[in-house]
Amino acid sequence: MSSELSQPFSIGGLSIPNRVVLAPMAGITNSAYRRHLKRHGVGLVVTEMVSAYGLIYANRRTEEYLDFAEEERPVAVQLFGDEPEVMGRAARLVLEREPRPDLIDLNLGCPVRKVTRGGAGCALGADAVRAAAVTAAVVGAASPRGVPVTAKIRSGLTPEQPNAVELARRLEDAGVAAVAVHPRAATQFYRGRADHELTARVVEALSVPVIASGDVYSWEIARTILAECGADAVMAARGALGNPWLIGELLEGRTFERPSLAVAVRDLLELLELARGQFGPERATRWLRKHLTWYLQPYPVPGTVVHELRKCPDDKALVEALESLPGTYGSQAV
Repeated sequence: MSSELSQPFSIGGLSIPNRVVLAPMAGITNSAYRRHLKRHGVGLVVTEMVSAYGLIYANRRTEEYLDFAEEERPVAVQLFGDEPEVMGRAARLVLEREPRPDLIDLNLGCPVRKVTRGGAGCALGADAVRAAAVTAAVVGAASPRGVPVTAKIRSGLTPEQPNAVELARRLEDAGVAAVAVHPRAATQFYRGRADHELTARVVEALSVPVIASGDVYSWEIARTILAECGADAVMAARGALGNPWLIGELLEGRTFERPSLAVAVRDLLELLELARGQFGPERATRWLRKHLTWYLQPYPVPGTVVHELRKCPDDKALVEALESLPGTYGSQAV
């Protein structure tokens, strides 16, 4: 059994094996997490957002965001910035590295103040003319190397000022090969319901693929979104946190029962192992703490126990504590 999301599609001539995209999420979608979700079947992954200025000034941590493994392909690097010249230069720096990513994605939708106060993210998306100039500069850097450029946008700055359709048209004119639409305003952050009627208007306005983002928590919801807006693909974000089995739901076109606690713990340990390979045991253990509630909340594991898990001093103690959970708290989700 499979859904329409299991079918391949193309972005600027690049073949994507299926129509489920993993959203870029700050602090989450590092290489370990992307590889983990690839193993669960996701078709396209995107890095955490990468500062164009950080690349130009050779910031070590910024450059670390560009690292990826071959098993992640196809993979997109997401850039943010506000100046056409800076963004074009940053794109060239990305594409001069080996290995080279398959796509460059532009962040025109981040609502976080530390991004928007510099004129990037959704602040740039609110200025369609400037956003198109930035896009043209990145396309100019990427197209000679055969790398398509995509963009992720929001509905606008406020619910009263939607500009997604105008922005998307200008981005297509500037050369983007696909647009991901998160139809919430910047001021809404992640509150309220995503307005996929707006996504439908973007789909109608463009000839390039449109990816629907926002509220993708189950196959039933995704099916409703697709019927409502006619998008070419969906983007999984918060719905996949602690629930990588969502990817299988979307690809198979059916709702999965939550797996046993033993399976959830095993999946967490696999994620920890990947993170250890990327960061080393100490940093990986700290990073995994944020995933504990996401994974364990559906099970009868007391919050106090999860709190104690976060205090585990090292990876060995965390592994031992996690492995003890199924025998103590059973295997059924609640």
